[in-house]
Amino acid sequence: MSLKVIPFYHDDSNTLSYILYCTETKVAAVIDAVADYDSESKTLSYTSADKLLAFITKHQLRLEWIIETHVHADHLSACAYLRQQSAGKIVVSEHITEVQRTLKPIYQLDCVTDGSQFDVHVKDGDSLALGELNIQVIATPGHTPDGISLYCQGHVFIGDTLFMPDSGSARCDFPNGSAAELYDSIVRLLELPEHTKVWVCHDYQPNGRALDCHSTIAEQRQENVHLQQAQGDFIAQRQQRDATLNKPRLMDIAVPFNLQGALTL
Repeated sequence: MSLKVIPFYHDDSNTLSYILYCTETKVAAVIDAVADYDSESKTLSYTSADKLLAFITKHQLRLEWIIETHVHADHLSACAYLRQQSAGKIVVSEHITEVQRTLKPIYQLDCVTDGSQFDVHVKDGDSLALGELNIQVIATPGHTPDGISLYCQGHVFIGDTLFMPDSGSARCDFPNGSAAELYDSIVRLLELPEHTKVWVCHDYQPNGRALDCHSTIAEQRQENVHLQQAQGDFIAQRQQRDATLNKPRLMDIAVPFNLQGALTL
């Protein structure tokens, strides 16, 4: 009995999605599935999500969980599409309601803010059964209030908390983001065993290096370019850097779509 992890890369948004499954029972979860949005035609399609479904079908897996690590601002989620095409349930943080209440007036949305667009709300310390394995939920706010990481059998999927060691950490300037909370979340992750494999949600391939999707806790501790400093310096650097960043290209389309668990534009 073991965990198998299969990464899928979405080039347009530099996003990594994952299928993970129990090799004994073939029960599977998908983390951070991406929809395909064409900016020129303003159309939505699900070619990338269909690749996940094709893998699931080919390997005779049963999709149980469709997990979102947070409300994404840089791509549109395929979670609702995967639910439509399978028996899987969408899993989000219990803090989705806070994000919805904050962003509903900003985007002038007509939607409920009780998180009912999603099937399962999880909190820190909860677990999700994956066949004979368990996925442990770790609350990792900072980038957004609803950030969660998922730990299973020596693997942790960290959303936008950290990137690869040469890229540092995630921005915290979105509504209710917090560099101080991000630092605390990172400290929690770094307390995991040093051999734990760390799977990131994005890789921007700095200096033209090849795509990579995982490191280890030991490598993050020793090599992450934002973590070789004290807490106060980290927070100050994060805040100063965030003040210079442009808004994500798809943010005004992606955020309303994602926080409503939408299927169509």
